[in-house]
Amino acid sequence: MANLFSKDEDLFKSSPYIGAEILKLLEQSGQHRISIFDVASKLKKKNKLGVRTIYYGMLFLYSLGIIEFEAPYLISKC
Repeated sequence: MANLFSKDEDLFKSSPYIGAEILKLLEQSGQHRISIFDVASKLKKKNKLGVRTIYYGMLFLYSLGIIEFEAPYLISKC
């Protein structure tokens, strides 16, 4: 299994960076929620990311208590 963080990791694919991108998408939506599918679609187009990277970004935000999940939405707790 790969480590969640690595010194050799591309910074622009790190969990904190992707988490910040997800928060930007939440802010741009004008609501406190956004569809997980919209997040994946927009980040895959913009950053050419894989699903696993996006998943780790969401888990990073969830572990900090910034978002919560209510299928199929990410909901901002801020």
